[in-house]
Amino acid sequence: MSAQAVIDPLRFAKTGESLAGAVDLASLPRLQDRLAKAEGQARYRLTGQGSETRKPSLHLQVEAELHLVCQRCLEPYPFRLEMDATLLLARNEAELAAWEEADPLCEGLVAEAQLDVLALVEDEILLGLPMVPKHPEGECPERA
Repeated sequence: MSAQAVIDPLRFAKTGESLAGAVDLASLPRLQDRLAKAEGQARYRLTGQGSETRKPSLHLQVEAELHLVCQRCLEPYPFRLEMDATLLLARNEAELAAWEEADPLCEGLVAEAQLDVLALVEDEILLGLPMVPKHPEGECPERA
């Protein structure tokens, strides 16, 4: 598992820093009740982006092979998660609200002095899960 990674998100973005690692799925507490089994790791890459003319942002890529419970047959099945998100970094709630009003599809967060990277990775994994996990059509195992 990666060591706890805490960054200053605005500085990270402005300097174009990059951070990559892997985290054990078993170490992500909010994810546990969504998994059939907490085996494996999620791999991530976080890259800061920003300049004097662009809004500061974080680009996050996450890949993981998760084991979810199918809601049709209640059996576990593998789910491949590959997500790619760019999160704008607002200086305060008002700035974020203005961005979201101008662009309802805007994804952003208020930049605190410290950001827990693994909590951000866990947030994005949770957002990437299907609302109703299920095998692809016709792939549920036959019941005896």
